[in-house]
Amino acid sequence: MYFLVRRQTGRGSGEALENEYQGSELTLGSADAMVLLPGLPGSLQLKPSKGGAQVVAKGMEFQLDDKNLRKASLAPGQVLGVGGYELSLFEAPSGFELGLLVRRVGPVKASFGGAMELRPTLFTNRRLSWALALLVLATCLILPLVGVFKPELADTLRSSPLPDDGLWSSGPLVAAHDTSGVSEDCQACHTTPFVMVQDAACLDCHRGMTEHVDIALHPAEAFAGERCASCHREHNEPERLVRLDNGLCVDCHAVPADWPAAEGMEAVTAFTASEHPEFRLGLLTPQGPGGAHGWEVERVRLGDPDLQERSNLKFTHAVHLDVDKVQDESTGDALVCASCHTPKDDGEHFEPIAMDAHCRSCHGLSFDVFDPDLELPHGDLRAAITAMEAHFIREFTDPQLRAERAGQKPRRVPGKRYAAASCEGTGLECGRAEALKEAQYQFEQTGCITCHEVMDTGASGIFDRWYVQPIRITGDWYPKGVFDHTSHLSLAWDESTEVCEACHEASQSDDARDILMPGADNCLACHAEDKGLTTVGCVGCHAFHQRDGSLSVQVRDMPASHAGMMPPDHGQPAPPAPDGQQGE
Repeated sequence: MYFLVRRQTGRGSGEALENEYQGSELTLGSADAMVLLPGLPGSLQLKPSKGGAQVVAKGMEFQLDDKNLRKASLAPGQVLGVGGYELSLFEAPSGFELGLLVRRVGPVKASFGGAMELRPTLFTNRRLSWALALLVLATCLILPLVGVFKPELADTLRSSPLPDDGLWSSGPLVAAHDTSGVSEDCQACHTTPFVMVQDAACLDCHRGMTEHVDIALHPAEAFAGERCASCHREHNEPERLVRLDNGLCVDCHAVPADWPAAEGMEAVTAFTASEHPEFRLGLLTPQGPGGAHGWEVERVRLGDPDLQERSNLKFTHAVHLDVDKVQDESTGDALVCASCHTPKDDGEHFEPIAMDAHCRSCHGLSFDVFDPDLELPHGDLRAAITAMEAHFIREFTDPQLRAERAGQKPRRVPGKRYAAASCEGTGLECGRAEALKEAQYQFEQTGCITCHEVMDTGASGIFDRWYVQPIRITGDWYPKGVFDHTSHLSLAWDESTEVCEACHEASQSDDARDILMPGADNCLACHAEDKGLTTVGCVGCHAFHQRDGSLSVQVRDMPASHAGMMPPDHGQPAPPAPDGQQGE
């Protein structure tokens, strides 16, 4: 409702000030009222009624028709007197519920909350203020401060409802920082009073930390203003240095357009099917034929049906996991994933696959049925050919050995070649000719070519004719992610193989080029935020400090004196693993 109040000014004049008010009722008084009337000991409430207004007084009385009242109906033409004021109604314009005329007709009656005396009393306001200030000082400063000098008292205070040193303590240090030289000296980190901890203070100790970014691709200026302390919060309870909330990552990744320097960045707001992109693999890719120009990790996104691993290895998981075709040598049972894949101590990666550790027990490299214990060296083409030549030259130049072999009838071994019993020519010529036949057998029919990609160069010399392409197996498919195989292997499946198969489906793979890594849909089945089964935050799968990132002293634009203290190869990717081994 709207009210129009006309306050008459001057005596006997028609001048007046008008004000509009809005509310469910009109209040008048000396405090907390719509219309202030100084001197009133209480307040008046006016509510419009048919033909007038209902008046209610609180804390005082008013005069109406020569009567002292606290509640009455005020009609047009009547005058209500209260505390030196006269109130009357007038016809309000259209749009207003009530029109009220206020006129002062006498001196304002002062009203005081209590008697004013000059005589001092025992509990004056000043004395009470000082007493309260001293009490607060003793309770909140002196009492907790005693604990600094008496640690046993500090422990008692912390376990009691009394104030303790937690009133001014910013919180405990994490265990990593609770060491001498840091915990005893606040200025070790807080170098400037009343200024947030700067990156330089962090990097004085953590010079070897790597960033998530690579400044060879993205300039360091693009990350100016992003402080170490934006993600690492000290003095928190519980004692945890790394922020775990999704806002740590989503605050930046939700709008890639805000980061033009981060090429290829996609929008991420949550780990759901619609708000998280498909995973990207770190695929080890040969540069040039057979990796002649080295190998590089190529970041590719899953989902491309033509995506293949190019490790130069010939292998089929389906055959090795089929109990009718391959069995464990000691038990006769089917092979399982753990027969070859051994987790490392970090629970995430696996020990490299090597010929001697995982293959040689079944796939021996013997090449002479007369001497099955003699095997070719693995991983060195020249050494293997030299071993074949040396063996067969000896066989054709040693008469006693030839005589022994002539009287032997070796056991026929499937997949093995039988050397010629005789040869015309010198022992050297016959030995070399037989070595050439064995090399052709190994590199073109069965043997080395069974597992390796071999290229016939067409050269006339035996040492230059074949080229065995080196094997490089991707060791870390998700280098930007964090995963714990140990916790996932503890899931209650009947067989350990089924745990691995739930994600990798190796038993269905007939080609070593198949990529058996699970995509986002596999993880979303259990960890999607909108399903609430076993949700994980961003930092549960992503680590900021990457092995292949740039040094923090470079990204944070530290002085050259700091950067120069690091070894030149610090933070660089590890060299490729030897032939036939799985790189990290």
